[in-house]
Amino acid sequence: MMTFLELGPGRDFVLLALPKTASTSLERTLSPYATEVVGSPPGRKHLPARGFVHTKAHELAAQGHPRESYDLVTMFREPVAWLESWWRYRAREDSRQSTAEMTFEEFALHYLAGDDEAPVPKGRPARFIHAQGSVAVDHVLAVERPDVWTSWFAERIGRPLEFERRNASSAEHGELGFATREALVAHFAPEYEVWRRLADAGVWSGARGTRLESLGQQRDQ
Repeated sequence: MMTFLELGPGRDFVLLALPKTASTSLERTLSPYATEVVGSPPGRKHLPARGFVHTKAHELAAQGHPRESYDLVTMFREPVAWLESWWRYRAREDSRQSTAEMTFEEFALHYLAGDDEAPVPKGRPARFIHAQGSVAVDHVLAVERPDVWTSWFAERIGRPLEFERRNASSAEHGELGFATREALVAHFAPEYEVWRRLADAGVWSGARGTRLESLGQQRDQ
């Protein structure tokens, strides 16, 4: 998570770092312009919207930054590609939860089963941006559209920016059987609700307050 609260009226924002959405590259380039960079522990670095609304937003308000004075922003990735990125990342030899001996098919099936013993991510991207019954961020940017988000951040910062690709795994792309891919697409229905809104422009502005119907009436966890 990074805050940018001295850029000027209409430009201030807070960036929430959804895991596996170029957060390391963003931090490397944007941190010199930030008023605060939270790089650890992981629970704070990757603070979800729910945690932000209940904790950090109140801290910022007490410091003179009410919620309406800045935008809340996050990156988003095509849902199956997001899961595959976790698999490739954990295939590294130095990973504490290595997937080096696990196919992407096996990894996906463990994730779908909610297997707490397997090295799969906990949670889901739609929950990351969700709080109090609806989407809690103002802008969602598609990782796959660097032309869009590079320009977006440069406009807010007020200068041209260059971003490096970092933490990229060298593992090969995984393969999925038809049934497993279909099961993932069904599981990621809330994520695809978001993804469809990003398809054309690469950014979803005015997202805050939108109810994701496929999340139903599930409570935040």
